Amino acid sequence: MVSRNAILVANSFVARLFERSSLQQPWVEVQDWWHAEGRMHTGDLERMSQGHSLAGRTGLAPHTDIRHCERAEFSRDVAHGLKNALGTDPWHGLEIFASNPFLGELLAHLSPDVQRTVRATHALDLTALPAREIEERWRKEFKV
Repeated sequence: MVSRNAILVANSFVARLFERSSLQQPWVEVQDWWHAEGRMHTGDLERMSQGHSLAGRTGLAPHTDIRHCERAEFSRDVAHGLKNALGTDPWHGLEIFASNPFLGELLAHLSPDVQRTVRATHALDLTALPAREIEERWRKEFKV
């Protein structure tokens, strides 16, 4: 049986899953998730959600940060996607690189099966890098 490993690079609006079967092979991007609302300005998000707000809301009611809600929604989507990916074609270990506070949100939503595969987490956003540069940074900085 092949011992595949995976890395996830993520932030509040994009997540990219890479896999490989051996250290000699390059990381191959196998799945990605996008959440356009994660890039929107808070005012735009609030205008979008006005149809869902409570009428007559008072200043005494607790206010939920709309960015936190969007981040939580996306982290649940990514966590669900990871669970499905693991169930379809299991990997041996998962390493997660994600921006803060998205990393904490994502870890809170991972299923127990996915949690058991997590080997390391890094509060670092690598989403803008091409696969080759992610590989180079991973080898240089985290797997010396």
